[in-house]
Amino acid sequence: MSRHPFMEENAQRHIDEIRSVAGVAACALVSSEGTIMGKYFREGGLSPSLFAVMCATVLASAEAACGSANIERPSMVAITAADATILIMSVGEAALITAVIDKSADLSTVQTQLLDIAVRIGEEA
Repeated sequence: MSRHPFMEENAQRHIDEIRSVAGVAACALVSSEGTIMGKYFREGGLSPSLFAVMCATVLASAEAACGSANIERPSMVAITAADATILIMSVGEAALITAVIDKSADLSTVQTQLLDIAVRIGEEA
């Protein structure tokens, strides 16, 4: 299993920054293999480990689908439901941000803010 020391050292700072975005109810910084490097989930909620692996799988599937259609690698996948949205964003080649967004949030604003954070984290690599 690969390690991502540049992210592990700063994981809590990145999680705090992601959590500061209005509308983020839960979030994780995850390696491309699905290993959690940092997280924020309320107690008694979903399993962070399972959530991280599933989100890494969704992003990998989206990348494969784009590749088969000769489309560039996606920077983000959004899963929308009636009560929330899950955003999965690439952080370079090594990691991803995943966040559960409250339905009351301005999704466009949240996406923009999280993409900016993803770019900054990726630049640290």
